[in-house]
Amino acid sequence: MIESSRFLSECKKNNLTTFTGTPCSYLKPFINYVIDDNELEFIGTPNEGDAVALASGTWVGGKTAVVMFQNSGLGNAVNPLTSLSYSSRIPFLGITTWRGEPGGKKDEPQHELMGQITTQMLDIMQIPWSFFPQTEEEVTPTLDRAMASMQETRLPFFLVMKEGSVNSYELQKKGNKSASFASEVKTQKSVSGENKLTRTDALKVIRETTGPQTPLLATTGKTGRELFELGDTENQFYMVGSMGCAAAMGAGLAYAVPNKTVAVIDGDGALMMRMGNMALAGQMNLSNMLHILLDNAVHDSTGGQSTLSETIDFCSIASACGYKRVIETNTAEGLAGAIEAYKKAPSLTFIRFFIKKGSPEKLGRPTVTPPQVSERLKDFMTGAH
Repeated sequence: MIESSRFLSECKKNNLTTFTGTPCSYLKPFINYVIDDNELEFIGTPNEGDAVALASGTWVGGKTAVVMFQNSGLGNAVNPLTSLSYSSRIPFLGITTWRGEPGGKKDEPQHELMGQITTQMLDIMQIPWSFFPQTEEEVTPTLDRAMASMQETRLPFFLVMKEGSVNSYELQKKGNKSASFASEVKTQKSVSGENKLTRTDALKVIRETTGPQTPLLATTGKTGRELFELGDTENQFYMVGSMGCAAAMGAGLAYAVPNKTVAVIDGDGALMMRMGNMALAGQMNLSNMLHILLDNAVHDSTGGQSTLSETIDFCSIASACGYKRVIETNTAEGLAGAIEAYKKAPSLTFIRFFIKKGSPEKLGRPTVTPPQVSERLKDFMTGAH
């Protein structure tokens, strides 16, 4: 058993100061100490997959994060672990607890199967891992091994924490350091007639109005592909897989580089898949994040099946989650005006932009690889050209 302070002081030496994830009783001393330590930051997320996406964003912004969660939530993280951090080669240090450990003390029934397969799942996902250190002497070599692995593979490295690995520590501070109250912003509407713009049309307006210095994170599917077709530039990130994770990744990037505006280009089907990310963005109160939803009420990349978009008031949800400016429009002038309003007075902004269904008949795919895209955006964000 070790003290939280011993492990976390070693984390500081390795510039691991951003922690994110969801609680577990095994992690209680850890999370409590991080919250109390003024040199560290804990960002709670709606679920484990969102934590992986947020950590991916912080890495692109130059900060390697620590992701912590209970192994029962490992399933929530499989999608971004296999299609975001793996595909784009984005590393972070992961800590998963080992509830239901075979041969351990009797645990709740929901942990039985996951306890049996936790380490197998990490192996199947080709994620390097080792056990969390059990003694003070093991801390430094364990972290050295993890850091070396992340540097060499550009993949996450996980530590599997057994029960009783860390001495108890009671929280001294109350509340989340980055919490903000939800706003009561009324939606600014400028919707006129039928939706006339295509997704490509909308992307042209976004590119031209935000400018070449604004990073653009495009959600998976046709959005990233159409953005690439308009011209490949180093400030653009084309998300592959990890559907619904764009907002969490954007939040991580905006947090890591607070002096740059980050524009997230989302889709209605994707946003509904992980709508908790709107609460995450609102809680973080990121004035440098611009969240643009391109809404055509269908899953375009899979054949045009309807989403639930037409029954959802995304703007009211954004307001309730703490966005400071909320706009709904379907005209080029309305979209450009909303972006210009943000640029004049930056604050966490949500724009719901209605577009026509469909996409270009002959639509290519990015010829630059996902690892190249993440690496060059990191260079762009950190000035390491």
